[in-house]
Amino acid sequence: MKNIRLCDIADELGVTVNTVSKAIRGAGGISERCRKEILQVADRMGYVPNRVATSLRYGQSKMVAIVFDTLVNPYYMIMTDLLFNRLNRFGYDVIIFAGIYNKIRTEDLSNILGRQVDGIITFIEPQPKVLEVLKKNRIETVLLGRQNKELEVDSVSTDDFRGGYLVGEYIMKKQRKNVSYLGTSRSVECSQRRLNGLVQGLAAHGYTYQADHTVYMEEDYIEPLVDELVEKNSDAIFCFNDIMALRCISCLHKKGIRVPEDILVVGYDNIHAEYPVPTSFVTVASDKKKIVDAAVDLLLEKIARRTEDKQAGEFKRLNFDVSIQENE
Repeated sequence: MKNIRLCDIADELGVTVNTVSKAIRGAGGISERCRKEILQVADRMGYVPNRVATSLRYGQSKMVAIVFDTLVNPYYMIMTDLLFNRLNRFGYDVIIFAGIYNKIRTEDLSNILGRQVDGIITFIEPQPKVLEVLKKNRIETVLLGRQNKELEVDSVSTDDFRGGYLVGEYIMKKQRKNVSYLGTSRSVECSQRRLNGLVQGLAAHGYTYQADHTVYMEEDYIEPLVDELVEKNSDAIFCFNDIMALRCISCLHKKGIRVPEDILVVGYDNIHAEYPVPTSFVTVASDKKKIVDAAVDLLLEKIARRTEDKQAGEFKRLNFDVSIQENE
């Protein structure tokens, strides 16, 4: 069975191909009655738009790549759902790239560029060389949920330092005496900002944080790290995100350690708000929809402008406020 083309619809109705094209694209210049008739015939004939041809003709694929490092973290699914809904409002589809290392490398680019996307929203930092390649290919990029002042890329994220600071204050309010931090890879800058905020929040209440109470999850093994913090007699553990907090709590429960009675565990992201998490714990919350809307609007603005020569100081770095959320 051959693919239905615009000319087939035009022949069926006795109109020009240009008229059919306008109806399919929602362009002006034709009556609403004519548009409705064309769309009905196109649907009856089983017409499917050729995105590649449309991309070549108009210079836009109306496709945005969403990039993150793991499918396991519910936070990415929550945010991707919000991204899809927001982008779809503007006529964009999304394509997901997951399982990429904790930074986008040049070897990851072939699959992304091969899809002829108009832009990228990524939850993981691109390497500087990757940004150079994207710029040469005029692919607009927004870093979401993370920020790195060393990278020439626009970003939308939470105020990581304030989030850590609020956790420090909360832990002191709960009168804990032995605080630890369970971070992600050392190379992730926002993890360091959350730690710095924690240290300052504790210091504001007279507590001196011990550097050897920081452990980093460089590989996907959390239990040895939790064991190390338990051996250090930790009574409060601040985790980089909620999924790490959940895994930490699971390890503690296996050891018969009560949360929060014996060890207070604090996460970051508040996935409870959208995801039915059976285990309750304290977390850092933010307005996810507002953050996503800002990221999408920024990306679409960049796509519309197709700016090529921006200086590093001109890149937008938007921070959104956070709060402590006690889930029950």
